[in-house]
Amino acid sequence: MKGRIIIMGSGELAPGLVATHRYGIEAAGADEVVILDTPFGFQENAPQLTERLVDFFGTSLSIPSRIAELNRRDASTVERELFTAAIRKARYVFAGPGSPSYALDIWSEADVGPALTSVVEAGGTVSFASAAALTLGRRTIPVYEIYKVGEPPHWLDGLDVMSGLGVPCVVVPHWNNAEGGNHDTSRCYLGERRLSLLEPELDVGILGVDEHTAAAFDFHTGRCEVFGRGTVTLRGESQHVLESGTGLDLEQVVKVLNRSGAVPPVTTPSAFDTSTFADALAAGDGDRILELLLEQEALAVDDIEARRSLRSMLVDVVDAARVGVRDPREVAGGYVDMLLDLRRRARSSGDYATADRVRDGLAALGIEVRDTADGHEWMFADRD
Repeated sequence: MKGRIIIMGSGELAPGLVATHRYGIEAAGADEVVILDTPFGFQENAPQLTERLVDFFGTSLSIPSRIAELNRRDASTVERELFTAAIRKARYVFAGPGSPSYALDIWSEADVGPALTSVVEAGGTVSFASAAALTLGRRTIPVYEIYKVGEPPHWLDGLDVMSGLGVPCVVVPHWNNAEGGNHDTSRCYLGERRLSLLEPELDVGILGVDEHTAAAFDFHTGRCEVFGRGTVTLRGESQHVLESGTGLDLEQVVKVLNRSGAVPPVTTPSAFDTSTFADALAAGDGDRILELLLEQEALAVDDIEARRSLRSMLVDVVDAARVGVRDPREVAGGYVDMLLDLRRRARSSGDYATADRVRDGLAALGIEVRDTADGHEWMFADRD
């Protein structure tokens, strides 16, 4: 496993964690950020939040962003598959504020957990903050339902991505929150008293991340490092607090977080590698594409990970087909019009040699240009 997962307690857009994002982006070799909009997708200001995230990465880190959308309970199978395919292809995935229970409800019908794990296995970075960070563990605190609505303290099942990466735990951001003033809002607004009541129900330890703080798990170096202004608390059968600027070997992290007395086995990465398929797709080798799809289909009969891989491959084929089935005039029209405008200006200035070179160049590409009383028209020569 070559990648990393960064868990931020809060402050994901604050200046103090810009360097942490940069570390994750550069280590992954990412040229764009894929932002998951699900956690805040139910909010009326979701478009403004999306714009703010895109602006943050563009301005503070000089990197473009792409939104992976999945924010409706009635999303179609195709929409869910496109969403998880966008995750699997990403080198840097980010999700942040919102509602963990809403995100889990939407994600329950998609293979989001395995998709995130595959990003890390392939050497990419998953960076989750605040509400999104809550979903990464085996269990999740339904913050709004308990703190705002008044439901009894309880756990929800999480994505359990951390177990898939060999670090079984429950993730609790906003660990040191103090907004309550005269009442305890630490432990992600649950408070220490209520968290202590729920803790005996857990079979894994708790990873508590302070606000404006990040715990970066690097599976290539085998270390967990702490960035930002606060601390990271590892709480299992024992407790260990990591200060900012310090770190701990992952073996020790797992040992502290363990509650059963036996170190959990580290999950082995997926054996499925679709790079050969990607090469065939890029080369437009239809026979090889079909051969690889059929091979994967045979594996998928008895293997859930192979089925996930096959679905991702099918999404890639459809994406490629979308370009292939478009009207060639739509694909090439902008480029042809730009060249014809250059030809028109050359003719207007008396530069007939350049105008003729443009016309002859287009002809060599199979595009016929006809001058008319109203200007010009063009067509593909083999369609005339």
